[in-house]
Amino acid sequence: MSASLNQDTDWNFRKIDQRLIVVKTKNQNARKAAALDVLTNLPFAINVPESIPMEDLQPEKEYLAQLKVYTSKNLDGIDKDFVDFFDALDIDQAIEDFIKAYWIYPSKIRFELVELEEP
Repeated sequence: MSASLNQDTDWNFRKIDQRLIVVKTKNQNARKAAALDVLTNLPFAINVPESIPMEDLQPEKEYLAQLKVYTSKNLDGIDKDFVDFFDALDIDQAIEDFIKAYWIYPSKIRFELVELEEP
């Protein structure tokens, strides 16, 4: 089983939401894009599944992106003040909170692109 199919064992699905983003760069080989959240003005990385052609992502262009948000089940290295944020799966956090937390703990939060449309 590939790692991409086995991702649920290491990650907790948190929510799915839409965000207005600007694609800054993309990496075809890693299937990742660097994006800037328009509302918070914070950068974050997005995993791009095989079902979405990388050619659809144009740098410096705005998109309305539907994103799945995951948090790591491994809480090693998380400050005790933030453990509840990662551990309380029944609480519906705003996607802005995950984008801000990504800035502090980039290896503990993952964003996956579900759908992309031009605004």
